[in-house]
Amino acid sequence: MIDSTIEGRIKVLRMNHGPANAMDLPFLTAVADACIPDNSFDGVVLTGNGRFFSAGLNIVNLMEGDDDNAWKIIETLGRAIMNIMTFPGPVVAAVDGHAVAGGCLLALSCDHRIGVPGDYKMGMNELALGLDLPSFALAAVRRCVPVHRQFEVTSLSRFYSPEEAIPVGMLNEISNDAEKEALKMSTSLADSLAPFQRLKKHLNAPALELYEKEGDSTDQFIQQWKTPESQAKIKAAVEKMKKS
Repeated sequence: MIDSTIEGRIKVLRMNHGPANAMDLPFLTAVADACIPDNSFDGVVLTGNGRFFSAGLNIVNLMEGDDDNAWKIIETLGRAIMNIMTFPGPVVAAVDGHAVAGGCLLALSCDHRIGVPGDYKMGMNELALGLDLPSFALAAVRRCVPVHRQFEVTSLSRFYSPEEAIPVGMLNEISNDAEKEALKMSTSLADSLAPFQRLKKHLNAPALELYEKEGDSTDQFIQQWKTPESQAKIKAAVEKMKKS
């Protein structure tokens, strides 16, 4: 599900959950728990399986469960994103494949994102499915995406190539060996851990303060998820996935 190794003082997390790293409750719980700080590591590198960073929520699994299961999945996605955003050391993503919807948000929650060159896409399509963006998702967007591109990224359901992802803040740079560069960067930042921690806290403050002010919006997401309009769009998306 997640292959975890320690390289020096850095925990390297390689997501390996099915072909697309689609997010179900066990997977999201593993990601969230892996990013709880302890004394064994100072920083994190998060990467995928070479084809997918993560395809986002497992929609089929979500459709088959009840409301309580859906609530737990969305709440745990929020916990994973918040654990990454508030982790006291550096968290660097090596985006090595498609990062869609919740998978894109997982990348945006990291401090720095290094992509590999290739034919993959990053983007958020929640609005096209008739869904709200929870407050934790907006917090991740606000800390990375330039203000004048936030409407485009969250509302237009566009998908970006690695090169296109840089101007909108989804990626910071591209490297042929993203994982190696991510480990190098995380190690370097962890070598100045105390000042980095203070800097990260200050830089994240505006997005986190808005998140705390707005409060948790998981219930709102679930209510919108249950509407006939959203269900019709989601079912159409599921049928399209089954045929592809």
